[in-house]
This record gives sequence, structure tokens and C-alpha cells, in this order.
Amino acid sequence: MTPRQLKYFVTIARCGSLTTAAAQLHVAQPALSQHVTGLESALGVPLFDRHARGVTLTPEGQRLLERATSILRQLDSLQNDVLDTHGALNGTVSVCLVESLAAVLTIPLYRQLQHVAPGISLQLCTAISREARALVEARKVDLAILPVAFELPRLEVLPLFEERFHVIGSTSWLGTSHEPLRLKEVAELPLAAPDRDHDQRKLIERAALSQNCTLNVRYELNSPSLLHQVVRGGLACTIFARSSFAEQQGVELSMRKLIEPSIERTQSLVWMAERPLTPASETVRDLLTQLISQLITDGSLQARDLLSPSAHPAPPAR
Repeated sequence: MTPRQLKYFVTIARCGSLTTAAAQLHVAQPALSQHVTGLESALGVPLFDRHARGVTLTPEGQRLLERATSILRQLDSLQNDVLDTHGALNGTVSVCLVESLAAVLTIPLYRQLQHVAPGISLQLCTAISREARALVEARKVDLAILPVAFELPRLEVLPLFEERFHVIGSTSWLGTSHEPLRLKEVAELPLAAPDRDHDQRKLIERAALSQNCTLNVRYELNSPSLLHQVVRGGLACTIFARSSFAEQQGVELSMRKLIEPSIERTQSLVWMAERPLTPASETVRDLLTQLISQLITDGSLQARDLLSPSAHPAPPAR
């Protein structure tokens, strides 16, 4: 199995057609077909199902595509992933963040990276937790920040901070009081929340079950921006970390602490255990941890720092 075979395989998989892939690769179609046959013979499994409209991946082909994409990406960046002759770090590092963190991390992270290691090319994306996990496991990103990551196999996990959930909604629903709300009281309100497969929803549903109450979830929204719109528009309240609505402090929203029970969530930095971090990825990892501690210290991120908990206690709820 050679890098050329893997490159040809990935191109065919993405095109869904030998003819289209041959044109992109500037390779004769019979020769390309022979490469595929040789690869399938070497692995002992079919990689494509052939049909009149082209080709589709078999389950074995899908698994190979994930690995081949990662291998080719590492080969492409191999030269840049080590120190150059001047001792400067180079390479491409991809990171997946939830939108609420991206809003406060993006600018300072790029600035710090430009100062510390300008040779590193940083690629940022945002996703909900299960999508971010899939990106890490498929090796499409090097690092991601995920909740409840300790439950996930195959990942190296560095706990970063613990955030406490609040009840968030317009003053028409929650008033202007700063008094905490019990979950049984919140259950009477219309709620917006992610679907039941989302990690955050699972935490909330488990808490409701412990109190023998049923939540009134009227709107299931996996898009943070859409959930924000529903809450800001006064259609429903939500149970969320305060940092997720930090950019909405100017809007007339009430944020009341949730009690009986309180709900906390740990956010962790993760990467594949079987894939050691490059020097460039280690640099980005260290910058992320430093910046998050700074954000907690200055109050931009309402959370408890788990990297140095004694030095950075959780800010009091306002």
C-alpha cells in the first residue's frame, strides 16, 4: 500500500466516480481501476460498490477513507510539523470549539499564536459536542474542547474548566429577581434545548429524573444561534451555561442560578490517544490552556478553572 494508492482511493471516494477521479488526477481510467483492484487485493476486502451511476464506499471503504485522509494529511504536513533550520515551529493545527468559546477565544488565540509561533497555521471550526467528537475520532481535527469527555474511549483528556448551568430567559418569563430557581419550578416554563442525543440535554434530563419532574421542552434546537434567537425572542427559556450567552448581556435577559439540583459540566481539551501531538499541536494546546485560565481570571468566562482551581475560584453569580 503506497501513498499514491491512498491518494487515488480518496479522490475516487470523494468524486463517487472513476471517470471523474481519473480526470482530476490526470490518470487513465483503466490504470486507476487497476490501482483500486490492487488496493482491494492487498487488504482482502472490497472498498467500493460499483453501479451504473458510479461507485459508493463499502463499510470497509468508509473506515479506510477516515484513516487514509488522516495519513495523507500528516504526510502533506510532515515537513512543516518539525522545527525548521531556524528553530521556528511550523505546521497546520486544526481545532474545534463550541461557538460560545470561539466567540471569546478566537481573537486572543490568533494574536498569541502570531506572537509565539507565527509559522503555525491555525484552522478553527465550531460544532456541537457530538459533531466535534466525530471530527476528532475521524482525525479531521487535531484538538477539540468537549464536555463530559471522560466518558469517551480512545481520547486523551485534559479537564479545563467546570461551568454551572443557569436558567436563562427574558424578564417576561423570569422577572428581574436574582434568586435561584429550583428545577421543579423551571419545569413549568416553556424550554428550548438541544435534542435528547446531545450531552447537555442528557445532563438536564438526568437531573429532572432525580427530581421526579418532566421538562416542558417546546423547541429542540441543536444550533446555538437558533436557540439564542428563540430565547432572546421570548418564546422560551433555556438551561445553559452563562458563558454561552455572554455576548448577549446587553439584551434584556435574566440569568438565575439553578438549584435543587445544581447542574455542572466539565469542559476538556481532547485529542486522539493513538495519535501523538506534533510540536505545533502541543504549542496550540498550551496556548489554549493559558488563555482559558486568563479568561476565567478576568471574568470573560464564568467557570471554575480546573487547571489551577485554588488560584482561580469561580466568579460569583451576578
